[in-house]
Amino acid sequence: MFNINSDTLIAAALIVLIILFFAFLYFTGVDLPVFNWLSDLIYNIITPVLNLVHQFVESIQNFFNTLFSIDEVNQEIKDLRQKNSILERQILFLENINRENERLRKLLDFKEKVDYQMIGAEVIANSPSIWEKTITINRGSKDGLEKRMPVISYQGYLVGRIENTGVSSAQVRLITDHDFVVGGIIARTDSREIGLVKGSGRADQPNIMDSIAWDADIESGDIILTSGLSNNFPAGLKIGEVAKVETDNYGLSQKADINLLIHQITLEEVMVIKNFNHKNNIKNTEVENEAEINDNEESENNDGNAESENI
Repeated sequence: MFNINSDTLIAAALIVLIILFFAFLYFTGVDLPVFNWLSDLIYNIITPVLNLVHQFVESIQNFFNTLFSIDEVNQEIKDLRQKNSILERQILFLENINRENERLRKLLDFKEKVDYQMIGAEVIANSPSIWEKTITINRGSKDGLEKRMPVISYQGYLVGRIENTGVSSAQVRLITDHDFVVGGIIARTDSREIGLVKGSGRADQPNIMDSIAWDADIESGDIILTSGLSNNFPAGLKIGEVAKVETDNYGLSQKADINLLIHQITLEEVMVIKNFNHKNNIKNTEVENEAEINDNEESENNDGNAESENI
């Protein structure tokens, strides 16, 4: 039981009086400076504490909200990564289509400029051998391909010739192969010098054009075309660019390093020339050049039948 004495009663009476006093001031609207000062003091003391409590409570609330939603955030990140991967694949696919369309446009533009009968083909394999430079295309005998048919790129660059044919595929010996030989002519109208372009056997080395007359007008930067003086290749196919010229056979002739133009492109699609009008290709070639290239080819025939068959 509580013991109520006089001191307790006095303290309770004072508290009640104070409450009544402040209630009277509040309801009557009496403006006392002391009361206002105490009110401001209490407000200034309590407000920072309340702000700290509010920030603390809000931090705790945000922490638990983040903790409870972390699985949802991780799932969103995973979904975004999957969408990004899909978009990247679509971009690569569209870029490949654009590049293929550009190559095909160039191919069609080239076909409109010549009267060859040609067929397009895709490169499906490269030879793993370091001794032979060949590729395999997805056209064969059922498409009318035959051995020794010329193969070019969509820009008109000489790529090689058909070496072997299957029913639905064919092997192409590249111009870089060491057994490949073709008659070449300088594209400059004030030169038109001729020679034999031979494969180096290595993709990182230039081809050699030899059997060039000792006084021939040939210099670095000249473009070399197929001469068309044999029945194996039409005239005017681009082979490469002269990189260096030097004397050969103790000054009796010259030879040149030829940077092949096919090294500037990626062989993904090629064209096979099925037939061409040989007479139309050589009618603008000078008679003396024809005699000279034939003499050179005859001298090469004496060195071996394999090399002469490639011209």
